[in-house]
Amino acid sequence: MKHKIRLSRKTLKIILAACIAAAVLLTAGFFLYIHIVDKNTLGREIKIYGMNVSHLTVEKAEQKIAETFAGREISFQEDDKEVYRITMKDLGYSLDMNVLKTQLDAIKKERDADRQIFAHPVNFKMGYQIQKNKQQEQTALSVSHFNNKERTASVSASIAYDEQKKAFAITNDVQGNEIDEHRLSNHVNETLDQIFQEDLLGGEIRISLGTAVYVQPETVVTAEMEQKLKDLNDQLQKYRSTTVTYTFGPASQVLDSSVIESWIRIQGDKVSLDEVSVKAYVEQLAADYNTIYVPRTFRTSYGNDITVSGNEYGYRIDQEGELKQLLEDLKSGTSVSREPVYEIRGFQRNGRDDLAGSYIEVSLDNQHLWLYKDGNLVTETDIVSGAPTPERETYRGAWPIPYKASPFELTSDQYGYNVKVTYWMPFVYGQGLHDASWQSSFGGNRYKTGAGSHGCINLPTDQAALIFQTIDSGYPIIIY
Repeated sequence: MKHKIRLSRKTLKIILAACIAAAVLLTAGFFLYIHIVDKNTLGREIKIYGMNVSHLTVEKAEQKIAETFAGREISFQEDDKEVYRITMKDLGYSLDMNVLKTQLDAIKKERDADRQIFAHPVNFKMGYQIQKNKQQEQTALSVSHFNNKERTASVSASIAYDEQKKAFAITNDVQGNEIDEHRLSNHVNETLDQIFQEDLLGGEIRISLGTAVYVQPETVVTAEMEQKLKDLNDQLQKYRSTTVTYTFGPASQVLDSSVIESWIRIQGDKVSLDEVSVKAYVEQLAADYNTIYVPRTFRTSYGNDITVSGNEYGYRIDQEGELKQLLEDLKSGTSVSREPVYEIRGFQRNGRDDLAGSYIEVSLDNQHLWLYKDGNLVTETDIVSGAPTPERETYRGAWPIPYKASPFELTSDQYGYNVKVTYWMPFVYGQGLHDASWQSSFGGNRYKTGAGSHGCINLPTDQAALIFQTIDSGYPIIIY
């Protein structure tokens, strides 16, 4: 049999009062707790870059943020595999603690100004300052940490000569996978800076390695390189297609492409001519075709050969000028036909023959003169030359007749004469051919007597006129 317990009204009032008091105490305690938490910490329901810092003081939050950042790991990925792992701390990265504290103090101040009984979740992205230890970063990103795989060097694009094709060609650049520490550092810094803006305190960071961090080819194929290739092959073709035909009157000598080809020198991406060989060719050309200032072998009208040592008539190639002109001609890619560049020119020539059938021949011993024009005898005549004494003898040798004059006055202070002649054709040192109306006859041994001149060659007037009318400036005379 159960008995009901009945409480008195007084007891019920006491119990109710106690419950109300307990509720008041709990409520007061709750508000006191909220007050203490909000006053001494960053507050409730607060995150910074996604990391919970609720109920933490500024100092504790500062420590937690700094440690979280320092311990954040970076995984370097290459070809979808991890090749290296490191923390922010080991990389030499840290947060500036002064800036961090300033930002946290500002957040707390902002929270203090807007306290609410029921806190709403807030995620702050505050300002920050990254500190970097450059030396530590350089050590952490040394290529030695990435040598766990075989690496190949980049190959630069280049222009090289292809022996089979006989032409220049471009070797394309090839990208290798050797790590460039400078490019790697820049890539890491740029990647992390971009990630930090959104995810300063998140988890593992993955950084992909690729072309951006590899040693680049020093040279890549460019429009400029392709133009250079074209220019090189064009110049090469010009050298090979050039011929130079040297004309020596009707005769000629051809410098053909096979010789020019032997002069071409190729070094890397440069093409040139071996100037030593070109110069040697010009020197040989001069040796073969120079005719002045060397003993002259001459076949006389009597049919015998004599040697004239005083040879001041003929041709002389300007070797320096010819070398310069030849080098220019060889760049043209054309067929060039020209005379050599002369320093001294004769009257006319046919190959090595610098007389080509046009000259005046004088035999002093026989006191006779012959005039030839283009291989034909125009005239011959007896003469009177200089008296056979050291002061008055006619010079022996070969010279050009530089000019002719009509009339002309012959004077000499040394010998005291002043004579007018109709035809004057000098050859050397004041000596020349001229008419001599005062001579009663010509030839024989008259020059050995008082009739001998002071070095000039005296001619009958009609012969002097014919010779004067036949020759031009530069006409050769050979006296023996």
